[in-house]
Amino acid sequence: MRLGIGVAARELLEGAGGAVREHPEFGQLVESIPEGLGRQDWCSLKPRFDNNLRILAPRRQDAESFRARWEEVRGQYELFMDANGVYQVRHRPPGGPAVYLPFLGNHARLAEEAPLPQDIEQLMPGPYLFVGLDLGWYFARVWGRTKDTFLGYSSALYIVEPEPALMAVVLHLHNWRELLADERVMLFMGSDCGARFRRHLASDENLPLPCEVYDLSKHRPMPGADVITVMDTIAGERERRVSERASVLRERYEKRDASYWGRRFAKALEGSGPPLRILAPVSTHTSFLQYSMRDAKEAVERMGHKFRVITESTCYKKVAVGTYHDEILRSDPDLFFVIDHIRPEFGAIVPANLPVMCWDQDALPGVFTPEKVRQMSPLDTVVGLPKYECLAQFGCDPRQFLVTQMPTGPGQFDGSVLTEEQLDAYRCDVSYVSHASQTPQAFHESELAMYKDEGVRRLLKDLYPAAVQAVRSGVLIKGTLQRALLAESEARTGITVVDPTVRNRLIRWYLWRLCDRVFRHQALEWVAEWARARGAVLRVYGNGWDKHPTLAPFAAGPAQNGSELLCIYRASAINLQLMPAGFLHQRALDGLAAGGFFLTRACADDQRDPRFPALWERLCERDLSSAAEVLGCGDEGLISEFRTLGQESGLADEAGLNEMFMTMLVNAQTDHPDEVFPRFTELVFRDEASFAAAADAFLADADERRSFAEQMRRVVIERYSYETAMRRFLTFARDYFVALAHDSGVGLGATVQ
Repeated sequence: MRLGIGVAARELLEGAGGAVREHPEFGQLVESIPEGLGRQDWCSLKPRFDNNLRILAPRRQDAESFRARWEEVRGQYELFMDANGVYQVRHRPPGGPAVYLPFLGNHARLAEEAPLPQDIEQLMPGPYLFVGLDLGWYFARVWGRTKDTFLGYSSALYIVEPEPALMAVVLHLHNWRELLADERVMLFMGSDCGARFRRHLASDENLPLPCEVYDLSKHRPMPGADVITVMDTIAGERERRVSERASVLRERYEKRDASYWGRRFAKALEGSGPPLRILAPVSTHTSFLQYSMRDAKEAVERMGHKFRVITESTCYKKVAVGTYHDEILRSDPDLFFVIDHIRPEFGAIVPANLPVMCWDQDALPGVFTPEKVRQMSPLDTVVGLPKYECLAQFGCDPRQFLVTQMPTGPGQFDGSVLTEEQLDAYRCDVSYVSHASQTPQAFHESELAMYKDEGVRRLLKDLYPAAVQAVRSGVLIKGTLQRALLAESEARTGITVVDPTVRNRLIRWYLWRLCDRVFRHQALEWVAEWARARGAVLRVYGNGWDKHPTLAPFAAGPAQNGSELLCIYRASAINLQLMPAGFLHQRALDGLAAGGFFLTRACADDQRDPRFPALWERLCERDLSSAAEVLGCGDEGLISEFRTLGQESGLADEAGLNEMFMTMLVNAQTDHPDEVFPRFTELVFRDEASFAAAADAFLADADERRSFAEQMRRVVIERYSYETAMRRFLTFARDYFVALAHDSGVGLGATVQ
């Protein structure tokens, strides 16, 4: 009675025991309860139901049959609203007892309190299958939580509902126009729902199978909807097809060795053989990589080769192994070209003798681990960021690695096409573009939360202030600093990290990322203080800056890749490049290609180490390819010079000397901006005072800014275009395959078809 549902109260009384029923006031009590208390008419919700049906109709749902089925059985369903404003639904099936769906209670509150799927906090959770929806509250909550969880990814949601009337009940209770229009919500309704669910999954291998099933139909039978059997059957069929296609691919590629690929690449690049065929996977759920792959494709096709990109077709699909196999069978690629991943991460997708080239753009900590690197093929190559650990610690062939700077697309960043009207909205004195808005403290706390081991946690708590102080004092960030910080912290705490994986993560992820954030944010604080003092306009573009504790007043929101970035680079009197990894990065190169003017904070990698070139030249003259060969060469003067340099670099032991050798190798391959850009050092600041001096001088001299911008743009277009980069990548692969074939004593004379 407190809920305000008269029928429910009468039913409880009528089910009472004999002693209660024999009470003289029993009949009077029953009669006093108004049976219509709380009762609602379905017609009051008909406009909502009709609106929902209009959304379903274009999605291959027979709306009229659905409506007819509801009209046929509507009399079996009674609608009430309780005293809390919650709808209650009572079902009276023919010949059976009446039940409340799913029970008499506050379904909305309980659905809000119910545990969400176990993986819901992951960046790309799901997909999930719902067998029935109860009254829909929980499903609506999961739908909302799985929408755009990571760069456009939204989880697939499947609904299997044999009884259309129950779906009709839900569509009366909720305004689901947006939910039902969402293509990732897939509804299978009616007595054949199980078969239709199976046919749908079988029609497209890229539809991911649900990782969790929510059975919200326990109060009723579910004929024809044995979804577990359906999923097991589909999974088995997919595995069988994968095995069959993998066998065909194995047979196709098994005889294509280094000699074959050396000939194939050589003839294609000199124009005497068919163009190269390149297959490149990239996810649409990336902020930059998909655009980088687009520019790489255009550059390779301008060179006359074929380049096929494979990616997700919708926000909820995932490229299946079978789809990769079909594409490899169809296009017969000569190279599997991928950004930020190596062969072991693709499992059985890539045939053993199909070369894989990894373009390492981001140094992701989980990619180049000892275990994964050991599984790389001799036919694999890596281009991009330097891989000291692979060369020095993992025993890799240095010929497989090429250090390169990020390129830019001059066509994408041609600032000459902009009008003054387009630029006006972005004009400012200084701008900075980056998503690195997470404060050093917040990053530290997020890392700390990942570790359960109390020893590692103590180490991180000791490392944090030491790293912050080192960067703030002006120490240049490089590998020797990170190793020294960890060694000093181990000495202070008495804790030694023996697990190589944890040690590698602490040095190359935690300390690097922490120092990176301190480096950027400290420089921005200098610029902010200057802007306040001068009354200058500073704009900081990117996600999250509006939440920054001190820089929020300068937040300008995210900047879209393409025309908006182009406007920012051109309309800003001064653009900033603030990365401890160095000036030659995609952001600066894009900005220079657009005709922007830049100032940058001093970095360790922006000037070549003056100690290296002469010694490296002597090592190359002697054809010495490792630290061990140097130490055993018999030239005491050369050995002494090599050891002395190791001691000065803090790399005196055997492992350290090997790392130093690889560092010198990488250094020799790397461009340094002071060597390629005239007067580059005039654009570099080291502290707050030198920034203020440079900013004041250049803001007062627009002609000088324009001169620098024009000179640097010419260099970028000549040296750092995507076409230059891709030509270098393919030539590097050719030279490596030829050298590898030479090692095995196999000639390159046969004709490649």
